[in-house]
Amino acid sequence: MAFSEQHKMFMVISYYRNGVKEDGTWQFLIGLCMEKFREEFPDFAVEYTQFRQTLNVSLKNFQETGSVTRKTGTGRPKKRTPELLKKREK
Repeated sequence: MAFSEQHKMFMVISYYRNGVKEDGTWQFLIGLCMEKFREEFPDFAVEYTQFRQTLNVSLKNFQETGSVTRKTGTGRPKKRTPELLKKREK
């Protein structure tokens, strides 16, 4: 199941909110973040690896752009469709 924008926002907020400062260094625990996510969204099935990867991408996007949404694409089609093949032949 794919994560929605709401899920990603909750993940980033929970990640930073549950950070602990130890010896002057902030420690962020993905396991604790995942536990809070499961409490908030009990009907959403998720495995640790998928959660960690999505969290890492969302954190990177948030740090770079201030948003958890994906960057816009180039507009290039991902697959060859019959319409595109016809345009190429002309």
